[in-house]
Amino acid sequence: MGIFIVLEGIDGAGKSTQAKMLAKWFENRGYEVVLTKEPTDTAFGKLIRRLVLIGGKEGIIDGARISKEAEALLFAADRAEHVKKLIEPSIKAGKVVISDRYFYSSLAYQWARGLDLDWLINLNAFAPRADLVILLDLPVKESINRINGRSIRSEFDKIVELQKKVRKNYLKLAEKFNEIRIINALAPVEDIHNDITALVEHELFEKAED
Repeated sequence: MGIFIVLEGIDGAGKSTQAKMLAKWFENRGYEVVLTKEPTDTAFGKLIRRLVLIGGKEGIIDGARISKEAEALLFAADRAEHVKKLIEPSIKAGKVVISDRYFYSSLAYQWARGLDLDWLINLNAFAPRADLVILLDLPVKESINRINGRSIRSEFDKIVELQKKVRKNYLKLAEKFNEIRIINALAPVEDIHNDITALVEHELFEKAED
């Protein structure tokens, strides 16, 4: 069986950068790596990206053009495709799967937007839990500073109070899900990478040998 690792955190925490660095670290050690993300590049994922990332007249977050429940179901539908067509087959093939966001994001964000946590957990019950979730923890002020430098900002990014709730939710989820480990995302990029690889070696390799 393979290994399934997820990187989580509020917007601007450096998930994509660290996911790519971790993938290269595994590849240098001879592993076959699948680097993926959510929302995905499937039809569902593209719909979500258009609605959420681009926003405007089609944006659903600020405009509440669809219900929060419908939004959660869209994310779950995208995730179902992701799990069945990529994640599970890759793990069974013995590959290392590294995902930039997963169902933990839905729990943190949609819980922050008022949906019931237990309902969200049940909605995503089909999704296998990761072997290790790396939560890149970043203060919201720094998140906003980093996001303001981007050319495209999601509807999520525009709401500072939401980001504060999401960060708190992630920390609460870290207490609920024992696969979540917290890394300080304020450190320099290379230091964060070193912290992540040390964590991977300890949690996934050294413990397996005990």
